[in-house]
Order: sequence, then structure tokens, then C-alpha cells
Amino acid sequence: MSDGPVFNFAHYEPGKHYGAREFAVDDATVAKWRSVYPNDDDSGVMPAGMLAMIVIDAVLTLNSPRPPGGVHGGQTFDIRRMPRIGESIRTDVWCLDKEIKKERKWVRVRSETRAVGSNELLFTGVMTTLLAQ
Repeated sequence: MSDGPVFNFAHYEPGKHYGAREFAVDDATVAKWRSVYPNDDDSGVMPAGMLAMIVIDAVLTLNSPRPPGGVHGGQTFDIRRMPRIGESIRTDVWCLDKEIKKERKWVRVRSETRAVGSNELLFTGVMTTLLAQ
């Protein structure tokens, strides 16, 4: 781990914005995805399965380093429009809330993904994570 702050349970602050991460929905990336998931093939738009990958990448990049041993507990999305192939998108990440249940440390992270340039809201999400003790 690096010398910076470790994203453990104490580090998360409900309501705090942790930054944004850009992602280019380019032909090469979509082709790699479809080589693994050939049925995820909606013409002209990003495959739906990539939604989770984009948000998880943003969260892990913006909330690092993290202690080993965390578990992905779930993820939901509200999709307004799928990103188009060739479009650049930006995902912002916030801590929605956190709680301790039965001695387990849960964090929910909220995300908003927008089109770069127009700032059009494409999809939002909530990711739940069980943090390492």
C-alpha cells in the first residue's frame, strides 16, 4: 500500500465527493469486452455488462489504497441512456452512507456517470461493499 490515507471504514465520510474518473467507450475496448461476452452486443452502444466495470474501476481508483479482504455486496443502476461507442464518459463517486451491522462494516457508494462535453446524465448507481476489518 502507498503512504497516503488508507480507505478503511473510518476514512469514508457520508456525503463526501471523492472525485471523478473518465473512461473512453472506444471500439477496441468494446471489442475486447465482446470477445469475452459475445451475447452482450447492442449495436452502436456500450454493452450493458460494462456498466458495473466502469463504476467499480472508478470506485477502486478513487478510493485507494484499500485494505485487502473487502467483499462486493451488490450494485444497482438507474439507466437513462447507454453510452454510445466513441463517447467519453465521466463517473463521479461519493460516499452515500456507512453502517456497522453485526460487527461488519458496510459502505454504500453513489455514482453518477455523465457524457463528457454535454454533461448529460447517463446513469447513476449505488454500490455496497463489506470492508475488511
